Amino acid sequence: MAAVGETRVEFIPVTTAADEEILDGVLSRPFSYVSTEGAVWRSAAERLRYVRDERKSHLLVISDGQPVGAVSWSPGQTPGFFRIGLVSCRDETWTPALVDRAVRRAMALLTRAAEVQRVELLAPTYNDVFLEYLTDCAGFEVEGVLRDRFFLDGRYWPGVVCCADLREFAPQGAVEPAGRQELLDRLRKKALEDLAHADHDMWSA
Repeated sequence: MAAVGETRVEFIPVTTAADEEILDGVLSRPFSYVSTEGAVWRSAAERLRYVRDERKSHLLVISDGQPVGAVSWSPGQTPGFFRIGLVSCRDETWTPALVDRAVRRAMALLTRAAEVQRVELLAPTYNDVFLEYLTDCAGFEVEGVLRDRFFLDGRYWPGVVCCADLREFAPQGAVEPAGRQELLDRLRKKALEDLAHADHDMWSA
């Protein structure tokens, strides 16, 4: 749990059927100005395929007990390549600071569980929250602009292609207990004794 100002925020990995139901509700809102994939209207069947896609991982963002969106990521065809994006169901809640916390939490899960070479983010230029986040955040480098990539409110908008600076999101390993090396030494000694005993029993049989 984390605090952004006076707001209570939780980040919950989607691992249960109840989590999937919340994610389905997040995906049901169309025409978000904050969602990185643009104004997408999904049917119930399309949302189910999205939620049940085994290649995708999701992190729910809960603010003051209410779902406000989710961060999702999935691997590409190239080993080590991932795409990351954000879906919003309450645009008014999102700030660059909240985007930063959510993306960092998702990146922490991704980089600790998979070998990552490149993480790509694509955001529409009408997305003021993300543009401010990308401007102030050292975690993503802007690599280019795609013309007419998104359509909303009767016009086409460019998309900004970004790549994560993985050094900014490097996983922080767990602190080893003070007696860890002693425990490993004892285990190694026991393993050698057990192997010697098993070898003796085999030749004595």
